[in-house]
Amino acid sequence: MTMTTSDRGLPLPLRHALNGGVAAFYGFFLILTYRELSKTWGYLGFWYTPPEPNVTGLSVVAAGLLGSLLPARSWTVVGFAKWVLCFLLFIPAVTIPPQQGTLLTDDLLLLETLTLVSAAAFIAFLRDGAPFPPLRISRQALWQGVIACWILGNVAILAVFGQSLSLASLEEVYDQRSRTSGLGGAAIVYVMGFLSGAVNPFLLVIGLAQRRWSLVAMALAGQLLIYSTLAAKVVLGSTLLTVGTFMAFRHGRVVFLRIRAAILAFAIMGPWITAPRVLMGGLVGALSDLIYFRILVLPGALVGIYSEFFLSYPTTKLSHSLIGRAFSTYPYGDESVGQVIGRYVTPTLGAANNYNASFIAADGITGFSTWGVPVIFLFAAAWLWFMSRMVGQNNRRIVCAMLMPFVASLADASLFTAILTNGGAAAALLLYFYRSAEDTQFRSTAAPSI
Repeated sequence: MTMTTSDRGLPLPLRHALNGGVAAFYGFFLILTYRELSKTWGYLGFWYTPPEPNVTGLSVVAAGLLGSLLPARSWTVVGFAKWVLCFLLFIPAVTIPPQQGTLLTDDLLLLETLTLVSAAAFIAFLRDGAPFPPLRISRQALWQGVIACWILGNVAILAVFGQSLSLASLEEVYDQRSRTSGLGGAAIVYVMGFLSGAVNPFLLVIGLAQRRWSLVAMALAGQLLIYSTLAAKVVLGSTLLTVGTFMAFRHGRVVFLRIRAAILAFAIMGPWITAPRVLMGGLVGALSDLIYFRILVLPGALVGIYSEFFLSYPTTKLSHSLIGRAFSTYPYGDESVGQVIGRYVTPTLGAANNYNASFIAADGITGFSTWGVPVIFLFAAAWLWFMSRMVGQNNRRIVCAMLMPFVASLADASLFTAILTNGGAAAALLLYFYRSAEDTQFRSTAAPSI
């Protein structure tokens, strides 16, 4: 394994200890950030009833334990996913629910134990699979296909949404969604997921890697066009995370110093930038809403909300997904799970408040209540292992940066939605084609002339 420049000379146990310390620090400040957000967004489910100090202390220790298990030498494909999910989902899931005060002690203990044990096993034992053999495909054919998909997809978006397109401000997000949510049906949702989760990230990352600024411009224009349809803030957030992942590498190596410094900086800024006096105004408020509310804290809050709801109401037995639909009946009619939870949290808004959640909540807890947590971790681990076989380990800077939208979406969506609707499977397939094209080019160049 290759050591990073920033960690050279440090023994491996010390690197793991550093990761654990950063994770514990992050977990503690995430709790403080949640406390500030609850002052403004309590009516949206950010309920805050702090437990005994020893409970909070144990959740911070749990965060540190998860961090100490993270890969400390370099990133493989699966190792990258472990880092992202640990800080975007696993740590919020073990630190935020105890602060909500809605679960009885035994229910909270079961949720925290199953989440911690499942996440720890996921990080400690999941490994990359051996890559599938590459296909024979030329670079020219690959790029012709990618550009054709980008053009056709964006033309379809323009045709469906037309004059309804708008770069909505954060205050106008829900108005924009209400105007456009019924347009185009399910087909256009798959098109937008394919573009935002696979094609646009591919153009962006390759453009940055090769300094082909026309590709970067195409990718950013495509993401803005998608945002102008349903005003999905996650599209903007995942684009920022993609660029951030690309910048986390130097000369093909992961610079852990940059990553740790960024995590600590975001943690320290959290309680300040989410304070009510700051949150509601200008650019700072907009960044706080996008980064802290939407990306960093909401996944953990929804684990607690879903847990409380499905302790009292029927679980779906995965009938909310294609996997379980053939085996059980969905109990909530025409409303999605997110709409059901939205109605539960904010009855006055009805189903308009759609609370999509991470795979832990949206699949595990929704499907089988708290005992579904380890079940869905197994599904997630199986998919990541299979995906690692498709994308391989070559040029990890490109692979990890391009997979960021999919991995990040696991903290905001069902596993099956992230794979099928949000472009996860398409991103893995596109990277498989890219690896195959690079291999074909290498073999053609290395072949002796006759």
